[in-house]
Amino acid sequence: MSAAFSRSFQAIRADDQRRSALGLVVAVILLGAWLAWLFLARVARYEVSEAARVEVGQTAHVVATPVAGKVVAVHLDLGAAVEPGDVLVELDDGPLRLELGEKQARFDAVAAQIEPFRREIEVHEQALVEVGQAGRAELEEARARAHGADQAATFQDTAAARAARLRRGGALTEAEDERAAAEARTRRSEADVQQLAAARTDAEQRSRGSTLRAQLAGLRRQAAAIDGEKTALRAAIDALLGAIERRKVRAPIAGRIGELAVLRAGAFLKEGDPIGSIVPRGDLRVVAEFPLASVGRLREDQPARLRLEAFPWTEYGTVPAVVQSVGTEAQHGRVRVELRVLPEASPTLHLEHGLAGTAIVEVERVSPARLVLRAAGQLLRDPVRATP
Repeated sequence: MSAAFSRSFQAIRADDQRRSALGLVVAVILLGAWLAWLFLARVARYEVSEAARVEVGQTAHVVATPVAGKVVAVHLDLGAAVEPGDVLVELDDGPLRLELGEKQARFDAVAAQIEPFRREIEVHEQALVEVGQAGRAELEEARARAHGADQAATFQDTAAARAARLRRGGALTEAEDERAAAEARTRRSEADVQQLAAARTDAEQRSRGSTLRAQLAGLRRQAAAIDGEKTALRAAIDALLGAIERRKVRAPIAGRIGELAVLRAGAFLKEGDPIGSIVPRGDLRVVAEFPLASVGRLREDQPARLRLEAFPWTEYGTVPAVVQSVGTEAQHGRVRVELRVLPEASPTLHLEHGLAGTAIVEVERVSPARLVLRAAGQLLRDPVRATP
């Protein structure tokens, strides 16, 4: 009996030794695995911002009314797509259009007056040319007659002088001498008459030309006055057209209506009152505000994810992104960080301007041992704060 008990005891003891050895081996393996994980594994650390928002790369354009006026029509809806030049709001332009009609009627009347004046100016210019030509011909003819009469008078004067010499020599009688002298005086009188006629013709031509030139100058002044009035009316019409156009508030850029003021027909808008904003088309980005303590850990090109509030991430997933820029100036204890959206986003996520969510940035990957050492160092530096 004792021999059997001894063998059983030895068997149990050997079995305990094998179990102890196996437990020791398992413990060593587990310790080695834990140490390997502690020193070799990498754990991601994140910075989280719950104040993140999807925006377009360009700033939204605020649309304001350029002039004061009463709203007569509204052509914009929240989220509607617009193109440059699309009419968003129309203001009352009735008085301006009434004044425009009056100015246009006056302009048409003045424009109709200018053509007869131009034709009359052309007639007077042609008459001035013709009168000048005819006057020169008539004056030349009068001067030719005066010159001929003067030549005849000179010849007769010579003949009278010769007759006087012959009478003194007894070759001619006194009656013949008197007849020659009378003929010379007659010829001289005719020459004087022709000279006076030529001078009178010259004066008449000058007077006629002066009269025509004065009439032509008067017509030109009247035409210039009409042209001036026409130019002023044209400028006034253009100004009224511009004022009417300014009462149509148009979209300055292409995009979508992001914000919209409550507008109704009949409301009165003051100059500069905002009527809405247009979000331009462009690449989307994520703008997040991180705590000031994140400064130094956030850097460009760090991977990030965006969880959208409108699309639960457990169902739709997250939006991949990367840090594009980190602000250097803090405002209200937060730093602005911009993330670039990567093209690998899930097609079920419809990204658009204004979506809010949570931005998660992976700032580093470290071993658990380093995390433990950092925690211990923090505890040693500030044991009071580390104490619960």
